[in-house]
Amino acid sequence: MGLQEQIAPIEEPDGTACVTVGTFDGVHKGHQALLNTLVETAKQNDTKSVAISFRQPPRSVINPSQQTPHLYDAHARAALIQEHGVDAVQLIDFDDEIRVMSADEFLTTLQNSLGMTHLIIGERAIMGHDRINVNQIDHIANRNGFHLQTVPPVIRNGKIVSSSLIRSAMASGDVKSAADMLGRQYERGGRVHRGFAVAREMGVPTANLQWSRQLVMPAKGIYATWAKLPDGRILPSATYFGDNPTLGGNLGTFEVHISDFDEDLYGHEMSVEFIEFIRPDKEFDNVDQLNQAIQSDVAKIDQIFADLPSPE
Repeated sequence: MGLQEQIAPIEEPDGTACVTVGTFDGVHKGHQALLNTLVETAKQNDTKSVAISFRQPPRSVINPSQQTPHLYDAHARAALIQEHGVDAVQLIDFDDEIRVMSADEFLTTLQNSLGMTHLIIGERAIMGHDRINVNQIDHIANRNGFHLQTVPPVIRNGKIVSSSLIRSAMASGDVKSAADMLGRQYERGGRVHRGFAVAREMGVPTANLQWSRQLVMPAKGIYATWAKLPDGRILPSATYFGDNPTLGGNLGTFEVHISDFDEDLYGHEMSVEFIEFIRPDKEFDNVDQLNQAIQSDVAKIDQIFADLPSPE
């Protein structure tokens, strides 16, 4: 299915639109600046604001050997984009037909299908099979009769905010830098399933969450997190990402412990927001040493939350 068929659901007869295009993984502060410009420009010109988000990064289709884990899945990204007041968000597949389109063909399709009057993109954007830059895109805009507006990158701590930088921060356990670039704590969730109840036997019952291998793996270890429960409650928690080396190994374990909590969450969806990295994963000599470390971790995390205001 090509571009025109994929964006057909957001077409309006005789309508006009301000449009932005990208993957928007993370919907970080750089993306937010672009989306805010999109919404404001649409309001000023009495048009619809439309964000087109690729389900997968184009580079992963162009070069399948470069598969990069995402920060969020496509539907989570769409929801985050929508929170910024965008009128319509359309997820599209970067398929073989789009892959071979020139920037001119791509933009002409947006004009014909959406009535695009304004294109909002980042200053460093590259577009089309011909990989043209914003100066060349501006030539197309002038020729075809739409307006190009570029948005400068957002700088934090001397670096350009980017999805790759946030992925690297999460992979190293630097959740505070990731939160600074995202403009919110990184959130991760899944469906609660039954584990082996080993943590419960040690007095620290956990909710075992399923997680997608297509999403970035945070640094293995213990984190202070806010647990977001199915009923809307948000409670302090300790979260473990790791391989359970002391217990014989269980690759990719995602466990959440909430103090003084013993409710049945099996089968429900929940998530956590990462607040602070406590320590890396470690193999202990025996279960007693592991238990002592866990009790120490929980005490540290309880103290962290004692000094934090409750989330709204």
